[in-house]
Amino acid sequence: MTEFTGTRARRITRPDAVLPGHEAGVGPTVLLLHAGGERRRVWTPVIEVLIGAGFRCVAFDQRGHGDSDGSPQALAPFADDVAAMLAAEPPGCVVVGASLGGLAAVAALGDPAVRASVAGLVLVDVVPELDPGRARRFLADGGLLEAHAELVDDILAQVPRLRQVMAQLDVPVLLVRGDSGSPVTDGDADRLLRVVPHAAVTRIRGAGHLVARDQPVALAETVAAVTTEWPALALLRDLGAEQVEHPGGNLLDHLRRVHHQVAEWGGSRRARLAALCHATYGTDGLPHPLLPRDRRARLHATIGDDAENLVYRYGACDRSKTYAHLGTTPLPLTDRFTGEVVFLGADDLTDFALLTVANELDVARTAPLASETRSAIRALIAELGAYVPDVAGRALADPSLSGSA
Repeated sequence: MTEFTGTRARRITRPDAVLPGHEAGVGPTVLLLHAGGERRRVWTPVIEVLIGAGFRCVAFDQRGHGDSDGSPQALAPFADDVAAMLAAEPPGCVVVGASLGGLAAVAALGDPAVRASVAGLVLVDVVPELDPGRARRFLADGGLLEAHAELVDDILAQVPRLRQVMAQLDVPVLLVRGDSGSPVTDGDADRLLRVVPHAAVTRIRGAGHLVARDQPVALAETVAAVTTEWPALALLRDLGAEQVEHPGGNLLDHLRRVHHQVAEWGGSRRARLAALCHATYGTDGLPHPLLPRDRRARLHATIGDDAENLVYRYGACDRSKTYAHLGTTPLPLTDRFTGEVVFLGADDLTDFALLTVANELDVARTAPLASETRSAIRALIAELGAYVPDVAGRALADPSLSGSA
């Protein structure tokens, strides 16, 4: 793996193997598992893009590959290695597995404890329900079947179990298919969707089976775009957001609706992540925190510093004192926890206003409000129009606020 700024060496010691690796970047963690016959360096251009998108990336040479030792003759040891890699990471990893790496990840997720530590799974040009004849022909054409016959036989014998594991997955799943030269067919993708109805499927044009080698930037951009919110959703579920009552369902329902609204309005990655997590520390209107403020590091690791800082400012906002100054730039925000006054300007103020409008609009749409409360929300959004005029105008035209609700 190329030495990016801040790259750190890693090592996993197994009973029968030592697996060297590297990590780079800060933010939510992506564990990258390479294909058979490859090594961790294949992920270098993918990692470069993911780091720029705000992710922390970890990659190891799998057993019997690259600088790792150990026997590569059965799937179970690969799966155990993946479990050990995940055990060394904070909860909420996104796992990206290409070919053999994807099958090892699926096998590892058969353990409920491992499954609970994962935010989502990206399968890169592989499906667990392999067609034996087609798989053998594809590997033979690439000159790989004879050298790995024992491993191939073992993997094909595991297909029923791998299918069962996939059927039990309750985490997000994305299948990234190659284009011409890929052994994954439309029928394979359809069978995966029948087993995992909540999965998504996308195709990388111009890529064969080894997507990370053929189209690394497109692969990285796809992973970044689809998986950005996965670690946050995993954290919110772990913190019990689904058990907190809120108008329109539960708190997680509300957070997801606000996130969707911010995304629909073209909010930045930071604003979208903050929208999804905006009630983590509670708010002036919802005093039930999901995470104590002395554990902010957990949210930092999940969504990154910039988004977490916005979540904190939104949750800490003393609304009566802060809203009295709406329309001024920068906006003096009073921290209800500490009494400190901080000044929001530029992007901070725009994102804060965008999040506030989206939250208030969702409340207006879902809660049984008295007419005076609905009028107060209209007035608040109108004042926030000083910072986000287009968004405020669209919100005020919503039937829940326009007087036609």
